[in-house]
Amino acid sequence: MMKLFFSECRKMKWPLIFLLILMDIAVSFLLAADSVKALTAYFAPDWNTLYFQGVSKHGIFFLPVFAGIFAAFLCFYEHKNGAWKQLLTLPFPRWQIFLSKFMMLMVLLALVQLTFLAGYLITGNIIHVEGSIPWKTVLVGVIGGWFACFPLAMLQIVLSTRFKSFGGALLFSISTVVPNIVFTGFNSNIGAWFPVAPPYYAMFPQGLNLSPRLEPVPFVFIVMLTFLIYLAVGLRSFGRKEWM
Repeated sequence: MMKLFFSECRKMKWPLIFLLILMDIAVSFLLAADSVKALTAYFAPDWNTLYFQGVSKHGIFFLPVFAGIFAAFLCFYEHKNGAWKQLLTLPFPRWQIFLSKFMMLMVLLALVQLTFLAGYLITGNIIHVEGSIPWKTVLVGVIGGWFACFPLAMLQIVLSTRFKSFGGALLFSISTVVPNIVFTGFNSNIGAWFPVAPPYYAMFPQGLNLSPRLEPVPFVFIVMLTFLIYLAVGLRSFGRKEWM
């Protein structure tokens, strides 16, 4: 399994990956910083405000879209060069090949979350927000947002092994943004079933008037259940497909 994982690492175009991640964080916090300054009549210009303004862009839009883009990258080489059959001739079970791509995607999303944290700290110091950093809220949000990406990442890997066109995978990712805005307005017992919504639920701080209605125990159950469903579907589909 680890040989397959490191093989995926070598295939990634890391300069492009880091550029995309930096673009995500830069745009998220440029908009967040502008909102902090523009809305001082409604929200205190402090670290809490900067955080939820950043999450409102990153969690609801950029994180789900980049999960789809990175999943498409992971399967792009095999689709473009007809290399699926060659890959499947290697002495590894199909389930290990499939899961190695999922593991690589989760590592990429972990890098996204760590860069989000760095962008948050850098932006706050540049614009000199007030108060102290709510470390517990931020760390729970960053780690919880990554955990909540499990079902979305699995679904994106399933779809990316099926989509031969990179554009098709990208179009699907972007098309989920508007429904995500709608679903995240519901209680998490409803919205979390939509795989793009859980990262936003997990990252947004609770206790604010704008906070989504999150019930932790049912939320974790839904995330784990949907992940296992997509995992079972993905393994079955990948194992049975005739690759041409």
